[in-house]
Parts: sequence; structure tokens; C-alpha cells
Amino acid sequence: MSEFEEATFVPERFFAEYWRRKPMFIRGGAENFLGRRFTVADFEAAGAAATAAGADIQERAGEVTFIEDVSAHVPDLQERAVRFGRDFAVPKAWFDAIRTYSASGIGAHFDHSDNFVLQQNGVKQWTLASPKHLSRADIAKRMLNVAGVGGHDIPDGQGVEFVLEPGDLLYLPLFWLHHGVSNAASLSISLVCPAVSLYSAVLPFVGQAVRSRALGHQPIRTLHAYLSTQERAAAMAEIRQATVELLGRISDEEIADLVCSLQGKHLPGALV
Repeated sequence: MSEFEEATFVPERFFAEYWRRKPMFIRGGAENFLGRRFTVADFEAAGAAATAAGADIQERAGEVTFIEDVSAHVPDLQERAVRFGRDFAVPKAWFDAIRTYSASGIGAHFDHSDNFVLQQNGVKQWTLASPKHLSRADIAKRMLNVAGVGGHDIPDGQGVEFVLEPGDLLYLPLFWLHHGVSNAASLSISLVCPAVSLYSAVLPFVGQAVRSRALGHQPIRTLHAYLSTQERAAAMAEIRQATVELLGRISDEEIADLVCSLQGKHLPGALV
């Protein structure tokens, strides 16, 4: 058994040794993890429900069909996604589904989420590589949802290979490069657990803290069309000074304590 392989999914061991550290492969582990099989009939029913709901289904005719958040159209999958989201402390977890009809795959890329691939039918070959091949700038852009960021080749000889057969489970850690290719017709679903950026865990609470202390309440100068050049420059200088003072006030200990208190009340998993 390799360093990436386990016999069963044991949450305590998984979070201690694998979570956001390295991939995990469990032969025959998908059904135990999910609690059910997801069949072609399930996929077709979910596709019909998604179409009726106006959901965007991505498709290359004769090659592949991808349903993002398929769990939104399958009640028991939705229940499982909610449970995983709670246990894994993410704001929202969901399942995607992908069905191939011939040998096909998508290009190598990295995600701002942790993913569990649950192979249902067919065989799919995966190549994964460590985030050490990524620049800090690309990781930052991905976490901040900058458009067009995510695609990235896997350097030659730097990947680890996994062959998923029906019933197998593969965990793809946050930021790990990955590339999956089906040999022929296949069906898999993936549990998606998006990461929470520090930006999104701080800025909304800063706004609440500032409002609760009535900071920045003063009206700023209006920049109307009848200001002279000197008056406009003076108004902008005044606004800048007030802004610098507010930013300084935001960074003091009282506001920091209040932001951290709000995090303790609202971040997923902070209250058990």
C-alpha cells in the first residue's frame, strides 16, 4: 500500500494526515463514503431536473456532460452535501457529476476547493502534482476568483498516477494540480468543499464592526461640477485624510477584537 492509499475512510486519520497535505486513494471506498451508488439513471434524472430548472449544463456532444451542483437536483445528495459541509466546516459543499461517452478529459488545472472524486462507472486515470509548481500570484488570484486563472500544466515527471475503477475514491487536496482522463464511457461524482479566503473571513466582519462603533459616519465633501480646481483638490485631500484616519482606527485592538468575536460566532465550525 502506497503512502497515498488507505483501506477505509477514517475521518480522524484523514484530517490528521491528508487534509490539504496529500492525496488519498481508497480502493472501493466511494459507496461507503457516499452512502449509495449514483447510477446512469440517476444522472439522467438529475439532468432532466437541472434542465427544467434552467441550470447550466456543460456538454460536448458525444464526449462529455458536466452538471455542476447536481446535488441541487437530487434531494438525498443535497442532504449528504449539507452534512459534509457541516462536518468539514465549509460554508457550502456540493456534488458535481460528470459523464463521458468516449475517451475524453479536461486539461490540467488546480482548484480553490478540496474535492473527493467518487468513481461510479468506467475507468478514469488521474495525474496529480503538488502546489509547489504554482506561483503565489496564481494561488492568490484563484482564491480571489480572478477570471481565467486555474489552468496549469503538470510538469513532466512530477505527477503521481491513480487509476480509478468503479467504486474507488480519490481525494484531491486544495491547490493540487490534477488531470483526469476517461478511457471510454464513465460516470463519476465529486464532492466539492470550497476553501474560505482570509479576505472573505475578515472584510465582511470589519464592516459590521465599523458600523457598530459608528466609525466613518461623517458625510464627505460633495465633488459637484461647480468646484474650482483648487477646491476639488482640497476636497480630495480632505477625503484622503479622513480615509487614512478611518483605516488607522480600523486597525486598532478594539476593532480587531470585535472582528475576531464575530468570526467566532459566524465562521463554519467555530461553534461546536
